[in-house]
Amino acid sequence: MKGFCYRCGYEGELLEGLCKVCYAQINPLFQIPDEIKIEVCHMCGSYRRGKKTWQDPNGRDLYDILDEIAYYGTKDNIKRTHKNIEVEIIPQEPKQLPGGKKSRVEIPVKIIGTGKLPGEDIERTMERDITVYLTMVQCPRCSRYMSNYYEATVQVRAMNRFLTKEERKELDDFVRGEVEKRLKKDRMSFISKFIPQKEGLDYQIGSMGGARNIVSAIKSKYGGKVNETAKLVGVEKDTGKNQYRITIVIRIPEYKIGDIVEYNNKPYRVVSINENKLYLEGLTGKREKISLQWNVVEKNTKLLSKEKECSTATVISLSPKTIIAMDNENYEVYEYDNIFQDIKEGDILRIFKYNNVNYVVNIINDFNSKNDDDNKDKKDNK
Repeated sequence: MKGFCYRCGYEGELLEGLCKVCYAQINPLFQIPDEIKIEVCHMCGSYRRGKKTWQDPNGRDLYDILDEIAYYGTKDNIKRTHKNIEVEIIPQEPKQLPGGKKSRVEIPVKIIGTGKLPGEDIERTMERDITVYLTMVQCPRCSRYMSNYYEATVQVRAMNRFLTKEERKELDDFVRGEVEKRLKKDRMSFISKFIPQKEGLDYQIGSMGGARNIVSAIKSKYGGKVNETAKLVGVEKDTGKNQYRITIVIRIPEYKIGDIVEYNNKPYRVVSINENKLYLEGLTGKREKISLQWNVVEKNTKLLSKEKECSTATVISLSPKTIIAMDNENYEVYEYDNIFQDIKEGDILRIFKYNNVNYVVNIINDFNSKNDDDNKDKKDNK
């Protein structure tokens, strides 16, 4: 449509009564304030996005972190006039670097928008220079961390015994690894306090969700039984809602794979463990296999022998139905039913005596390796 631009008087093709120059001035490709203020935690480097969301920086280098904060601060505040407009955000070199919790950092940012609005026939480019100001504060996470805030206590224990030194080290490493992974999703799932106990490990965790996630990970890897309790600790001032703290106890199994346990007055070998059940194999007859829930395991089973504490015997004679083996300690000779497919003379059996009956636990493939492990255990115990 041709006519006179009502803004400048230009005669020619018009768009909504305006020439192309006036239309572009009145209808920019994007809108953004000249100045943007971003709050940054002077302790952990996280920055606020929106009113409540705090985000940890992805970068490690100082300039990468500053570029990231300036980029997202600009992106969150820019409004494109049309969805087809492409915007490039280019953070410039900071005019002032962080120098403490009271420092004020200025980062110039160049914005380049490219595209065309509905009705325009030619693509155009628009540029703007703005300034992103970083204000150093303390984020809610660090504030709560410094005040030893916590919502949950995780207690790591073992059923019917104390954790061993090796288990304490392994479980502590595992818990801290899970906390590190969880922090990427839940910034409040920090360890507020670590309290070693003679029977196990206690962790005060900043969020209930984080604590439950950690316990779930322990149970998934080691199996065991979980019990959760809650305690009323106050009332929120703003909402009047009750505030609770929870305690979650995770008890890992008393047994390891290969250990001999008693259930219903019969000996069984532990063959598998998962988060829900303990799997056992009988030492008699056809070696029945059963599975037990952890509450049954805790109440109705007991340890008879650790696998490495079982005696050994050497196979000296075989027939399709029987095995003759000699005890490697007292040289007694035993006869067993031959229920094994790949057994041969000279093989080493792990054996266990229960109620004056001698049972074959399993076949040891490498007896020398077993002796080396036993000697190592003896040295470690010294």
